[in-house]
Amino acid sequence: VDWKRNLAWSKNPAKNNDQHAVDIYTIQSTSGTAEDVSFLIDYLPSFLYPSGEWTIVEWGICGMSLGGHPTWIALSREPRLTLGIPIIGCPDYTKLISQRAQSSGIPFSPPYFPASLKTYIETHDPAQLAYRAKDASNPFFGKKILVLSGKEDKLVPWVASAEFVDGLEVGEGGVKRVVVAEGAGHECTSGMRKEAGLFVREWLSGAGL
Repeated sequence: VDWKRNLAWSKNPAKNNDQHAVDIYTIQSTSGTAEDVSFLIDYLPSFLYPSGEWTIVEWGICGMSLGGHPTWIALSREPRLTLGIPIIGCPDYTKLISQRAQSSGIPFSPPYFPASLKTYIETHDPAQLAYRAKDASNPFFGKKILVLSGKEDKLVPWVASAEFVDGLEVGEGGVKRVVVAEGAGHECTSGMRKEAGLFVREWLSGAGL
């Protein structure tokens, strides 16, 4: 395991990871967290209830920061997820990483942002999907989503998510609730935790669980 894969771009050679843009997206997406969620949904019931004692009928996901980004990705790819709570995460990877490159003094071009990665993101990232559509072509349609972000977040700035979240359509059967916490940075505040708990409670109550 190369521990430097967890690092970002830095002017300090000892803390710099030139492949930051690739590493962070692969952790979130194809071979990372989002696919792990679907894997768990596939097999967890067999481990929990091997004799069929119970049937799991509702699935939800909540993640913070490097768990918040794949929460958006999983919601866009896994139809069995009906609830999602991305906390200080971003659904638009291009906006997020381009702003980070600029602030780090890194060119937003190969080799730091490979053309092959750009092509993949342009067809798979949540912000590239039909998230504004009012029909089944929208993978978020009908889902219940609570967005929790910090207004003063410098690592994952709200401005990178705002256009997507504002335009996100979930339909009459869905819920979109957005909380941008005043004074909060890249953190999950006690207020955010309370909002998340209430949202889950409402979801479970509505599902009759």
